[in-house]
Amino acid sequence: MPTQAFSAPGQVVEEAKAGGHHAHGTHNYPDPLTHIDRTSWDVTIIGAGPAGLMLASSLARFGGFDVLVIDERSEPTTAGRADGIQPRTIEVLRNMEPLGSEFFDRSAPSYERTFWDPRSDGQRGIERTRRVQSFPTDMEIQDNCTLGLQQGLIEGGFLRDMERHGQRVTRPWAYQNFEMTDDPTYPVTVTLEKMKPVLESTNEGGAPISIIKPTGETKTIRTKYLVGCDGGRSRLRKTLEDRHNFTFNGDWVDTLWAALDCVVETNFPDVRKIAAIHSKNHGALYIFPRENNEKGEPIIRCYTQVNRLEGEKSKESALDARDKVTAEMVMKAIKEIAYPYNFNFKGVEWFTCYPIGQRLISRYSLPAGKTADGVSFPGHRVLLAGDACHTHSPKAGQGMNTAIIDSQALAWRINLVEKGLADPDILLSTYHEERHATGKQLIDFDSEYSALFSGEVPKNTPHVAQMTEAEKREHFINIQRRNAAFTTGAGVIYADNVLNHRDPQKKLGVAKITDKLEPGRRLQPAWATRWSNSQPVRMIHEIQFTAPGGFRLYVCAGDLNKNMRHLEAFAQHLASPHSFVNRFRANQRALLLQHRAYHQLPTSLNTGLADGFASEANPFFHLLLIVKTQRFNIEIEQIQHLGALKSMLYCDDIEAGHGAFKVTLDDQFVGGLHDKWGLPNGGIVVVRPDGYVGAIAPIDQGQVGFEALEKYFEGFLRPAPVAQKTRL
Repeated sequence: MPTQAFSAPGQVVEEAKAGGHHAHGTHNYPDPLTHIDRTSWDVTIIGAGPAGLMLASSLARFGGFDVLVIDERSEPTTAGRADGIQPRTIEVLRNMEPLGSEFFDRSAPSYERTFWDPRSDGQRGIERTRRVQSFPTDMEIQDNCTLGLQQGLIEGGFLRDMERHGQRVTRPWAYQNFEMTDDPTYPVTVTLEKMKPVLESTNEGGAPISIIKPTGETKTIRTKYLVGCDGGRSRLRKTLEDRHNFTFNGDWVDTLWAALDCVVETNFPDVRKIAAIHSKNHGALYIFPRENNEKGEPIIRCYTQVNRLEGEKSKESALDARDKVTAEMVMKAIKEIAYPYNFNFKGVEWFTCYPIGQRLISRYSLPAGKTADGVSFPGHRVLLAGDACHTHSPKAGQGMNTAIIDSQALAWRINLVEKGLADPDILLSTYHEERHATGKQLIDFDSEYSALFSGEVPKNTPHVAQMTEAEKREHFINIQRRNAAFTTGAGVIYADNVLNHRDPQKKLGVAKITDKLEPGRRLQPAWATRWSNSQPVRMIHEIQFTAPGGFRLYVCAGDLNKNMRHLEAFAQHLASPHSFVNRFRANQRALLLQHRAYHQLPTSLNTGLADGFASEANPFFHLLLIVKTQRFNIEIEQIQHLGALKSMLYCDDIEAGHGAFKVTLDDQFVGGLHDKWGLPNGGIVVVRPDGYVGAIAPIDQGQVGFEALEKYFEGFLRPAPVAQKTRL
């Protein structure tokens, strides 16, 4: 029988170990640690779901951190939960190879969505009314699809990635409490409790279930950062609500849905596509293709409305009805909704039942303040990420994706602060600014989307109640179309702040030079040729999200010969002690890691070339020089004198599609990237560690453009002591 997700807080315990890894069917992951043998940690992460593991994996990649990751479960997720990876998340994970490729190869990609509605002739049954691409091609994203992959397999991928970088999860331990102190190094004191799985009673099918219970053994630790990634019922969030005036605001929609992971035999033609189905009298069904199970059988996830039968919504509240729903009831509902198509259920792996709710935490981090005893403590040392911040329906496939990006956003900020480069008060405060706004947008979208899918009228939309059924169906599709950029993740925009200079004239003293790139948006993908080996590459993936975790500066120089004097001037500026590459240096702790600053050297640096071609002026500022010159026309002697700019050279002489641009030379396309980014005469594009554009400065205005870069980095980075004196 399937496991019902809310039957117990733990999972069935199954032990099968080989080579230091735990195997559970198609799951394969490292064994956890079980003891906490230290009392001081840099970062303590509560929860080992996708949010916690993304944060831990990122910090492990950056290196130099003592990270404790605890989870009260004795093993990772073995069935059910989240399962959709959206395009922007895939893009982020492809910058953490081999994670991106592993997930893509193991998953079921969905490139099409279909819509089914009641038959137009009034007869019983459904008919397809529309087929669309999953996401518009103008999204400019490599993988224009949604990946279906069970959460446990995603967790396993992160766990293996952590192990590659010397990190494991500690289980089963639970968070109990925290206190803020005036300790300048480890201001957070945390109490943890050892748990144990106890086989107790059985579920409805007679199988034993594992209840997680406390042992009474506690451990008190000190930490620089405490991060709650412990899900929608976060205990850490509850502490913040009880003692620090956080609020978790939102509403429930009194509609009951079930999620079922199953293997079927069916004559429904769109079973391997994302299918949204609305019946006349039995509610709605959402089909999402998933990976193959251990037998090689294709799984599907079915989201099914279970409290609407014969055209009437149940008068019993969704919360009260939840515990009465069985897998058999869900399968019956699927057959009713999908009529006249047959669904023969060969196997059911998991199911759960849930009412829909949208809630958002008031703050993502704890600001500086004082305890009840008057003890002052620093800000942004206790933070939340993932479902601990935001809860909503799963049908739009946003929760896990937003959680992963929350953790990415937090990881690079902590890295720069702890490596001594960034001002903690300034940089860490932007985590709440940017991600809370994204969470609000997510809740607003999901509130409208889930209500329409459930046959309800969204809040504050009385005009929808006046629509005909056909108009409502069209409105539902339009909602998805209107929010496509956001739901891919590629259209998430960050507002103007110290990291995103959307008005460069006001803050940096230079005019805007392009309309095609915008600070606060992700960098548009583009191709160029890596000069060292003549390989066409996607520029967004040339620097991976790994150690050291710095900024990328794409120096678009136009024609190499015509603009050589501009490059020489910039190289001279970079060599100056007044330049950002010399003023903003990592601390002694980071310098101790210098011999292994990269876990894997970027290909453009790993060439064997001598004379400075395999080194950088500062590993936290990657300088990628892109010239609008055919690669066959460049000799190494031409760039030898360009100092910090010569190490990573790319030629803008090829563009994906080989037909988008008309300027040609020797049968190759020249200038595609410059044109795509709106920089025909060149420019310097500053890209944050997370792939978002931070600022754009001219390259042909001499010191004016170079000073704009200095002003940008001065806004949130902290000069090394010697460099600070020099600047003065």
